[in-house]
Parts: sequence; structure tokens; C-alpha cells
Amino acid sequence: MGLAMKKLFAITLSLFLCGVFLSCGDKQVKDTKGKDKAPSNTGQATGWATIFDNDTALARDRAVDDAKLKLVRQVLGETIQGQEIMKDFELVESLIVAKSVGIVKRDKIIKQWQEGSEQFVTIEGTVEPAAIEDAIEDILRSYGRPKFMVLVDEKFEGKTNTPGFTVTELLIQEVMGNSGFEFVDAAMTQRLMKSNSKSMANAMGGKIGDQEQQLLLNDLGAEVLIVGTAETNDQSGAVQQISANMKSKQAIIGLKAIDVYTGAIIATTNKNAPGMHIDSATASRNAIEAALKLVVGKTDPDTRKFKSGPFLDAITGKFIKASQARQIAVLISGLDYNGLKSFRDNVSNRIRGVSSVISKGQAGTASQVEVVFAGKTHDFTDELLAKAKLMGFDIKVLESYPNKLVISAKKIN
Repeated sequence: MGLAMKKLFAITLSLFLCGVFLSCGDKQVKDTKGKDKAPSNTGQATGWATIFDNDTALARDRAVDDAKLKLVRQVLGETIQGQEIMKDFELVESLIVAKSVGIVKRDKIIKQWQEGSEQFVTIEGTVEPAAIEDAIEDILRSYGRPKFMVLVDEKFEGKTNTPGFTVTELLIQEVMGNSGFEFVDAAMTQRLMKSNSKSMANAMGGKIGDQEQQLLLNDLGAEVLIVGTAETNDQSGAVQQISANMKSKQAIIGLKAIDVYTGAIIATTNKNAPGMHIDSATASRNAIEAALKLVVGKTDPDTRKFKSGPFLDAITGKFIKASQARQIAVLISGLDYNGLKSFRDNVSNRIRGVSSVISKGQAGTASQVEVVFAGKTHDFTDELLAKAKLMGFDIKVLESYPNKLVISAKKIN
């Protein structure tokens, strides 16, 4: 073979190999980024719901919600990052459904069918972890930050301070308040300790009856009550070798948190910590603050972000769980027995987040039901009013409280 022919052969071979490699490269891209390949966070799931009052459209909507929830669990369970998100998702799952958050994107119904009184729907959609995180963050912010009242019996520097304006109470409000938690005003608490001493004493003892609920929850909006004791003791002898002027105090605190909606204790703690200063009262204050930081939390000096402690974490977690099955007393005027039955059936089947509606008695056209709902009373009220006409009722809200709703209702068909 001549030199010219060898060069021509080499060039031809090179061009051929380049073509092969480019072709393989194109195929690789197509395999990983081609339109036909579904992203890993896209999938299918089947949900179901019972058909109520022959309303297949309502059953389909509920079946779609069920399918979306299953798709989220399925997709998030496949990655480590998703599994981390899943922990928080499971905590607020019922609230996400109740609020109809758009947790599944670009969803479409692939198949739907009916079997007896059940409606089934298969959907395809994309689960975006960022959307889930945003939904969870919104719910934690809305439901994980209840309004507090603090009542602490305190022995400070040998002096007994009654609840309402103690150093411990003010420090709790300062530490948590800087992170956005809301409290009943300390001056208001002081006034109530004098004007409603019996109810306040009951509340401190964990006895939350109708009167205490009306006062704390309905009138003041206090959803969680923190009660307990705090005491500071002198231990200056331990630091005399360092400085004759230095005062050292030991603070011992015992706290418990009570859910005002139910009267249930949702968290307890006992801690002690030292505090030092040349001024005795300041040393005691420092000791109490140090103990509180161990249980309530503190601001990170590097990030300037608040990091909650175990006591506050327990309150938040249990309060959110409780929020997913709140009992709302609904007092109704204007419905006879049949009208009330229709109202109960419609609320049970048409209001998202309602797990049960229990009749608590009726006299003439006055009645009361207990609604178990995932969310707050105003969430329930908003959806009730939005769907009233669809349910066949003309409804007017007369009074609304955190755990009670007073309405008038009239059948319109």
C-alpha cells in the first residue's frame, strides 16, 4: 500500500471511529436525558374512597387525595434525602391533606373505576421534595408555635415570688419570644392571678375544666400552659478560692406543659444549672437562664438561629399531633332531627380533615355535635362555609372560638 493510500485509510478510519463514539455519546445522553425516560421522582399510585350519597365526583376527589399521599410515601421512601423529609411528613400528614397542599405536581388521572360503593383512581405525578419541605415548614410554623401562658412558683434569693411576674417566667418569654413564640402578656397574667385566682390555681394544678378553657383558651388564646417551680440556692463557697467577691448560685427548675384544649400534660422536665456574678441577684438570674437554655433552647452564636431544647421539642411534636384530631364543639340552631343527620353525614364526607362527627344531644331545633378535625377551628369554619351550598345548607357563623363554633343552619333543598 502506497503512502498516499495509507494516509487516506488512516483518515477514513479516524472519521469512522469518531462517528461511532459520537453516536454512542448521543445514545448515552438520550438514555439519561431523553424525553421518554421518567425522572426518579415521578411515579404512579392508586387511591380509593367510599361513594357518599351517589356523589362519584366527591369520591373521585378523595381517591385522588389518597393516591397522592401514597405516591409521596412511595417516592420519598426511595432516597435518603426523601426518608429524612418523610419523618416530618408523617408528623403532619393529616394536616397536609386537610389543607389540600399541592404536594404532587403535574398529576393526571391514568385510570378510574368503581367497585360496588368504592371509587378507585390511579394517578401519575411528580413529587418535588422542595414542595414537600415548603408544605411541612408552613404547617410547622402554623401549628408548631402555639400561644403560651407561663405560671411558675419561684423562690429567688430567699424570697417567694408568686406566679404572674417571676424572673423565670420573664426569662422563658425572653428566650422563646426572640424566636417568634407568642405569650399572654405578663401584666394580664398578673391581673388574672388576682381577679380569677380559683381558675388560675386550678390551671396551675393541671385541672382544665370548662371555666379554665373559657378563660385561658377562648378569651386569651393560650393554647399551651407552662407551669412549675424554680428555686435558686447559694453555693458561693465553691468559688471563694477563685474570687472572694464572686457569687455562685444553683438554679433548680421543674416544668410541665399542659395542652389547654384537653388538659393533657404533653411535656415535663427537671434541670439544674449554676450561675456566677459579683452581684448575688444577677448570679441567681444567670443560673435560671442557664437551666432554661438546657430545656427550652438557645440562640446559636455562630448562625444566630434559635435551636430548641428537648422540652420545647416535646411540646411542639405532641401539640402538632394533637392538632390533627382536635375536638371542636359545634352548637347548631335551626335543624330538626333529619336536618341534623344530613348535616352530620355531609360534614363527615365532604369536609377534608374531618375524621368523625358525634352527636352530643338535641332539643327541638337546638343541637350540638363534636367534630374531630385535623386543624384549627377557623380552618374548619372556612371550608364549612365554602361547601355549605353544595351540602344543601344556608349556614351563618354566630360565634367562633378556638375549640367551639356557634352557627345557625337552614336546609335549602
